[in-house]
Amino acid sequence: MYRKAVCFLYSFLLIAILASGCADQSTKKTSTEQNQDDRLHLAFVVNLPDPFWNYARAGCYKAEQDFNVKCDFKIPFDGSSTEQNRILETLIQQDIVKGIAVSPLDPKNQTEILNEVAAKVKLVCHDSDAPDSNRLFYLGTNNYSGGRQVGQLIKEALPDGGQIMIYVGKMDVLNAQQRREGVIDELKEGVSASATKPSGLPRTAIMAGKYIILDTRTDQGDRATAKKNAENTLKKYPDIDAMVGLWAYNVPQCLEALKDVGMEGQVRLISFDEDELTLQGIKDGYVHGTVVQQPYEFGYQSVKYLKALVGGDTSMIPENKQLDIPTKVIKKNNVEEFWAHLKALQQLGEEAKKSSN
Repeated sequence: MYRKAVCFLYSFLLIAILASGCADQSTKKTSTEQNQDDRLHLAFVVNLPDPFWNYARAGCYKAEQDFNVKCDFKIPFDGSSTEQNRILETLIQQDIVKGIAVSPLDPKNQTEILNEVAAKVKLVCHDSDAPDSNRLFYLGTNNYSGGRQVGQLIKEALPDGGQIMIYVGKMDVLNAQQRREGVIDELKEGVSASATKPSGLPRTAIMAGKYIILDTRTDQGDRATAKKNAENTLKKYPDIDAMVGLWAYNVPQCLEALKDVGMEGQVRLISFDEDELTLQGIKDGYVHGTVVQQPYEFGYQSVKYLKALVGGDTSMIPENKQLDIPTKVIKKNNVEEFWAHLKALQQLGEEAKKSSN
């Protein structure tokens, strides 16, 4: 009887200890979850699905780790301002997000919703600006200057001039307008304007010194349409000298269209952004060069500054409300080094993501 009582008491104590341990672990887990929930909650909203934004996402992950915040990364699935507006409305209705960075798709027609957001949370623009809204400042590329760099690459590729077609997703977006303007101004610089257009040019053609910009083709963010635009160009203007893409996926689609008809290397390609197909095209000698942004910094700096703004610090806001992140020109002589740098940034983001989980 005594032995049974001892065994019973031992079993009871063991169960109690295990239960206590489980309760302690549960308490710790709840405490950890609570700490996660207590972090400052921010959001980073892009314009459309594109691999370009993977680098910005990596920057957000690293900033989450460095500044102990939570940042929701939001992508309009169809690349429309309607879907982007829905995302913004949902974020401010949740009443937990305190700061938002957004790349506006249609700034002129989004002023009302952007001002509504700015009235409730700290709002900044990245990648593309909405200067007529109440956003606190714009963080990103000087797109006009970037466009001029594209123009310089065109001059290198075609020193004697030639016929050019420009491709971009949407002309409603300010970054597209500014890049195109920069290209045209750079090609016109130092050259007197032609009095008349040569016969046979489309009505949309622009004379820019020694260069003829046949048109600007848009695709609304759809890659199939972007490729079709390139295919149609090659059919209508078989002697075209250069194809210029102002959004990340444009030149990769142009290159595919050229490969389909065995013309790769016969038409000069000049790009914007660091799409991997563009970088590979530079290595292969099919793409003359590209002007790249720093999307990793878009993500990292947006999170950094939004946290500061929520805390009452406005010292980072420049007088002109434009916080420029420099571009870089990538050609065959530096593409390998740059590509390795991109992979390192992605690795930083992945490591930060794992540590936060």
